[in-house]
Amino acid sequence: MLKIDKKDLKIYYHLIKNSRQPLSQIGKKVGLSREVVGNRIKRLEKEGVIIGYPTVINSGYLGWGLARFYYTFKFVSPKIKQEIIEYFVNNDIVTLVAELEGCYDLLINVYVNSLRTFEYPSNYRDLLSKFSSFYEQTQKKFRKYIYEQKMIAIHKCELFDPINLLGDKNLSRSSIHWPPFPIKDVQIDKLDYEILKKLAVNAKVSTVQLANDLNVTTVTIKNRIKRLIDENVIGGFGIIIDVSKTRYRHYNIEINLNDYDKKHDIIKYVRKHQNINEIFQSFGQGVDLNFRYTLKDIKELQDKINDLSSKFPDAIKNFRYFSWEKYLKYNKVPFK
Repeated sequence: MLKIDKKDLKIYYHLIKNSRQPLSQIGKKVGLSREVVGNRIKRLEKEGVIIGYPTVINSGYLGWGLARFYYTFKFVSPKIKQEIIEYFVNNDIVTLVAELEGCYDLLINVYVNSLRTFEYPSNYRDLLSKFSSFYEQTQKKFRKYIYEQKMIAIHKCELFDPINLLGDKNLSRSSIHWPPFPIKDVQIDKLDYEILKKLAVNAKVSTVQLANDLNVTTVTIKNRIKRLIDENVIGGFGIIIDVSKTRYRHYNIEINLNDYDKKHDIIKYVRKHQNINEIFQSFGQGVDLNFRYTLKDIKELQDKINDLSSKFPDAIKNFRYFSWEKYLKYNKVPFK
């Protein structure tokens, strides 16, 4: 396993907070020079630990809805599995594809609807119609290989500051809520859309590069990005890592509640955990809560499950869990 030291974890922490910030700023925060920070990041990229820099886009402000699908396969050879993966990766309305281990094999996020009509692009078609066609085609092509499929809608999400990476248990942690309130309708034009499309898959693309690619000035790019941030269309600039190459793993615990009135008590309790990353509240097919942790191994995961079972013995009907193995596609915005 690749050696990841505390300085690497601190750099990772600050990239999660804002991967677009200058290396000099990260250097001051972790006690290293700009050059050393840059070299460490390049090493982590070369070794495949850092695999991407997504931009968090609050798609609901733009009228784009999302659904999440989980798949468990049967009678699937490596060749067929790769065919299924390529089908999802190459589909326009699929924004994320990830391999999982545990109760599911694959996860995808799909754009399911548009709440209003864009003038751009000219070949625009309603996403609801595209989703219907996508679903039908998926079933016709691969239904015989699917043992279980589950669709859920995430209606609330809380993202936590990963202070456990800094190794200081005395630090207080902060969180952000998605979707941010109040919900509003933000109008964007073709240039905004093109900026978002490029930032979505590479938060670190430079202002100069964006200006050159889109044939506008750097001042225009800076002003457009600032407006998108101020309007909460851009929720942040992050990072994706291959956790299998570190000492940690990402684990999700799904909870189906027996006593729904205890939901907020459970959320309040889990918020105190130092290694919690995300809390999802969802509806659809027996998933009320979904907690994502950064843990060292399956034993730590089982400790979390046992702790929740002991603390809320009558509130929880059942648990399911999975770990994230590999991102195959992430953060594509709709349309070509």
